[in-house]
Amino acid sequence: MNIFTGIQGPKVIYETESKYNGHIKVVQFGNTLKVKVDNIDQSLNPDSPACARLYWGKVIEVLKENMPEMKNVMILGLGGGTIAHLISRNFPNTKITAVEVDQVMVDIANQYFELGSIPNLQVIVDDAMRVVVESDKYGISEHSLDAILVDIYVGQKYPELGKSGNFVAALKKLMNPHGLLIFNRIYVDEHQDDVNTFIDYLENQLSNVKCTVVAGYTNSDNILIYGRPL
Repeated sequence: MNIFTGIQGPKVIYETESKYNGHIKVVQFGNTLKVKVDNIDQSLNPDSPACARLYWGKVIEVLKENMPEMKNVMILGLGGGTIAHLISRNFPNTKITAVEVDQVMVDIANQYFELGSIPNLQVIVDDAMRVVVESDKYGISEHSLDAILVDIYVGQKYPELGKSGNFVAALKKLMNPHGLLIFNRIYVDEHQDDVNTFIDYLENQLSNVKCTVVAGYTNSDNILIYGRPL
């Protein structure tokens, strides 16, 4: 008997194009659903056993360790909603504001990842820079957020706005003095010099900056960079 008998490979169950992300696929592998952009896994269904050991689970670990009483969090870069689901489950009384520039991605999150089932979630479909700079227009007050997670990738591309001083300064204004700002960056070889420069910059903008490298699948390591407002 073939040892692989009965094992099914990944199956693409939905494909589409978007202005922002280009070619997007929803892939099913057993009980796991993935959103893939540029061949990078951008989201998993929150019940996937892989969540806990990959980037999404590590974010929850960092939040539990550093912000155990978190009540108000903003996610920049919703994707399929994996982090929003996990935050809701682990911090059930927390208000979640998610900003996603791509309506196509939000539609996928609703159709395949039960985004609408998350309580206390507000989704803003707009540009992250506009939302953080003009936050009052979106009902987000200065110094009101306990944590901000910045995960604004398009495939493997990290936008320049995510590294700008104006963007970081605007994020800091939204956080309470004891809040936590977390950046997710891909940390494979071709990105490491750029990421290391970014870490050096953040050490002058945040206090007690820490980094956690998260091993992923082949060629998909991430690094979480986090600290508190100065």
